[in-house]
Amino acid sequence: MSDVTIAIVAGAESGRELRVEKSLLVGRGPGSDLVIPEPDVSTRHARLTPSGSAISIEDLESTNGTFINGERLTGTRLLQAGDVIQVGTTTLEVRAQKPPADPPKPPASPPADPPKPPASPPADPPKPPASPPADEARLNLPGLQLTRARVIPTLPTLVLVTGQLAGTNVPVGEQVVVGRDAALADVILDQDSDVSRRHATFSPSGDGMTVQDLGSTNGTFVNGQRITQAVALARGDQVQIGETVIEVLIAAQPVAAAAPAPTPIPEVKGQAPNSIEVKGLVKQFGEHRAVDGIDLFVSPGEIYGFLGPNGAGKSTTVHMLTTLLPVSGGTARIAGFDVMKQGPQVRSTIGVALQAAALDPQLNSWEHMDLQMALQGVPSSERKQRREELIERVGLTQRASRRVSGYSGGMKRRLDLALALVHRPRVLFLDEPTTGLDPDSRRALWEVVRRLAREGTTVLLTTQYLEEADQLAGHICVITGGRVAAEGTPGQLKAAAGPAKLIISLAPGADLARAAAVLARRAAGPLAAAPRPGYLEVPVVPCAGLVTSVIRDLDEAGVAVNDISLQLPTLEDAFRGLTGSAAAGLPSGDDAVSPEAAEARARAA
Repeated sequence: MSDVTIAIVAGAESGRELRVEKSLLVGRGPGSDLVIPEPDVSTRHARLTPSGSAISIEDLESTNGTFINGERLTGTRLLQAGDVIQVGTTTLEVRAQKPPADPPKPPASPPADPPKPPASPPADPPKPPASPPADEARLNLPGLQLTRARVIPTLPTLVLVTGQLAGTNVPVGEQVVVGRDAALADVILDQDSDVSRRHATFSPSGDGMTVQDLGSTNGTFVNGQRITQAVALARGDQVQIGETVIEVLIAAQPVAAAAPAPTPIPEVKGQAPNSIEVKGLVKQFGEHRAVDGIDLFVSPGEIYGFLGPNGAGKSTTVHMLTTLLPVSGGTARIAGFDVMKQGPQVRSTIGVALQAAALDPQLNSWEHMDLQMALQGVPSSERKQRREELIERVGLTQRASRRVSGYSGGMKRRLDLALALVHRPRVLFLDEPTTGLDPDSRRALWEVVRRLAREGTTVLLTTQYLEEADQLAGHICVITGGRVAAEGTPGQLKAAAGPAKLIISLAPGADLARAAAVLARRAAGPLAAAPRPGYLEVPVVPCAGLVTSVIRDLDEAGVAVNDISLQLPTLEDAFRGLTGSAAAGLPSGDDAVSPEAAEARARAA
């Protein structure tokens, strides 16, 4: 039997502890032993297996990976007490079981020759290793040894889960300063430009510890919320400093079922740090209700498609979520911040690229980037590297010195996207980002958006191109009349649009009635005459060899055909069925009634 257990320290079932006595499947599917209902978790994600007195873990080729102490797992690995496992946004910790007390042994007969007493201990105790681990060069903590998550700490301990020191444990016996400057900090994150010279301090407090932001440029976040004063930490809390995520381990405390929120407006339980959550959102312009109680949830790192016909309320919704329009009713949170009450925090967290790029034709790309970084408060020492990185990412390096007045529409859209990214937003709003672009420019922008999502940025995308939503979005919401008509993956929406169809072109003179009788045996519903003469549409359930079997059936019945093809339902079919819009009415541009026009009408009334 294994001598260790698995504790859930962050996630939906925080506080639960499992003993692994047999193989245990972790995943999103209902057949899993430990079900984690998150979009980042695969149906069969990982497997925990007892191995003697320990536990081994194997990643089952999951999409988003299994991480041990901040490192992505490949193959199988033996776990030890203190290891931290990350599956989606759920964090597991390996813990040692207390051994049961040994029963008293019966007195044994003394041996014929009793053993000799042990020799005197050596005069000099063993010396510690002469060379510290390589990462200890990043820790200025006298008297404290660097450890790799292997033992349950007796002091409050910081486990660096991601970032340049991922897997490092830092005991907090006295005040610990985290920052970028080796002369000022104890834990040195000198490879992360988002970290200030003296960024934050962790201090022991009773059996626990507190964290305090030291006026850093980009902030310190506890459980996804930016802190403005000293905050007491509980076991399982997560602190984010730049790209580094730090988990709190406090041996004397039980695992907190729900960490206390450090800001006056508590974050919704289970909400991920860079998610979008909308409940009953309403926008009223006089008597016109442009948005009528919509609900949305966008998971972290997801590209979420937001579609609807003209006048559906798409742009109005985006304007409310980005604080450009006041909310009439309902609630909305962006990265944990309340849109109605925490506007400045929302704006510091998001990036926005709207339909009309706000560019000065007399400035070049470098000048635009410098201006935007100054407005966003990016430290001057970091601006040159950041602007070069972003201009290269969007493919404008060779033309960055040219005035924007000489740019094509695609180049302007790419520059506008780069400007939206200067402050490393956790949530990005893209409103019709590829309108008017040629196919090559559109696909180049798609790759930029995909890369942002892979790096963890949450993207809400409104688009007039259904192919674009199909290619990029993990989930799609279709709204019409200010209300949600349907929400799901592209595959789910297509499946709901109706069955697949066989489109059959009969040869001239073929017997239509006989063809219909033959095809009815294969049909999944009523046959229909196609819009063109001599064609039949047959609803079917796709399967291997279907087309070949139908051709053989028709041939045996003496029905000649010119052509036969299998047509699967498309996202356009789903859109047309949900909104009543024909292909010519695909979503495009601003809502038919703009927020400004509706507001003006309301005032006039």
